[in-house]
Amino acid sequence: MQNWKKHIFGLKDVVIFSLFALLVGLICGFFLAPIKKGMSIGCNNGNNYISKDEADKDFHEDLEMELNELR
Repeated sequence: MQNWKKHIFGLKDVVIFSLFALLVGLICGFFLAPIKKGMSIGCNNGNNYISKDEADKDFHEDLEMELNELR
């Protein structure tokens, strides 16, 4: 009569199963995340490109300005 009160799973079994379920959820969540499906998070407006000629021109202008200040 007392056998039906006996637990099938002990505390150790519940903890191991819980950790296993957590790890499976983390792994599945990583592989099914939106970033894996092509979504990118960031500012990709493309307005911040400076050509090499413009960068050189700006550098020389800044250098010339500093030299004029030192004179």
